[in-house]
Amino acid sequence: MKANVITGTGKASEVFKIIEMDRPSPKVDEVLVRVHYTSVNPADCRIRTIPNPGRSFPAILGYDVFGEVTAVGQQVIGLSPGDNIIASPSLFLPGANAEYVCIKSNMCLKVDELDPKIGAAIPLVGITAYEALFDRLKLKPSHTILIQAGAGGVGHIAIQLAKKTGSRVITTSSRTASLQYCRDVLKADHVINYKEENVAKKVLEITGQKGVDLILDTVGNDTFVSSLGCLRPAGHICTILPVHYDALTGYENLLNNRTISYEYMGMSASSGRHREILKKLVGLIQKNELAPLVSEVYPFDQIHKAHEAIETGHTQGKIVIKVM
Repeated sequence: MKANVITGTGKASEVFKIIEMDRPSPKVDEVLVRVHYTSVNPADCRIRTIPNPGRSFPAILGYDVFGEVTAVGQQVIGLSPGDNIIASPSLFLPGANAEYVCIKSNMCLKVDELDPKIGAAIPLVGITAYEALFDRLKLKPSHTILIQAGAGGVGHIAIQLAKKTGSRVITTSSRTASLQYCRDVLKADHVINYKEENVAKKVLEITGQKGVDLILDTVGNDTFVSSLGCLRPAGHICTILPVHYDALTGYENLLNNRTISYEYMGMSASSGRHREILKKLVGLIQKNELAPLVSEVYPFDQIHKAHEAIETGHTQGKIVIKVM
């Protein structure tokens, strides 16, 4: 099979290469999937750029898939060759930037009448947004939540889920098109241009100096630290990226009489829950209550270009890759 692999860590233009590899065989609890579409997430870019002694090369990235089951392991129940599925392959195993990928069957959702591009766009960001909002932050209709980077992959799904819950949503962006998208399409209650306004000051103004109940940080590092000034006392912040939370920042918040619950998560929903969450998300999509945005579709041999686009930080929604 053909696979668009990375040969090491480095720039996208330098490390991607299409090579021939043996087609994998499914283990007893896996299915072999012929990949039709995958997508690119910031996680792909981090894996490509951050050295990891435990990762061997060549490595296959790609952590979303829409495809067709072509073979099943002996213990697989409920999936058969010919079924179309969506899934988010494990970040620790070969991904979907290839013609075929093996995935644990309990991570796959059989789908009918779903646009393949949408199917490839939703798994990773959808599971991440859902778990962050409902499992970690315990979002309720009475809450006011700040969702950082609302036009991004996780952000644009999180805003829609939060609005459907009945919560008041404040979000951030900077480009004119993204600001309009968050306001006019996603229907965020307040959209802050973080390049032109002090986000913490604006959030306090919006909330009558109380601060928000919850924050979903999809950016990390400096954005996480600056977000802390937006929280009410006893507020809860969940970030999907590693951060450097130094002693000075903690001391400043103590002086401000803020007790903050902080939680870092990767996509940590157990694989057994992937199917459950994806089923809920697809149900919302089919009822036109959730609209994942596919901003661009790149061909298989241009995955490096998709990575470069993601790294600008200016993409809306998801970038999808047509594999076969």
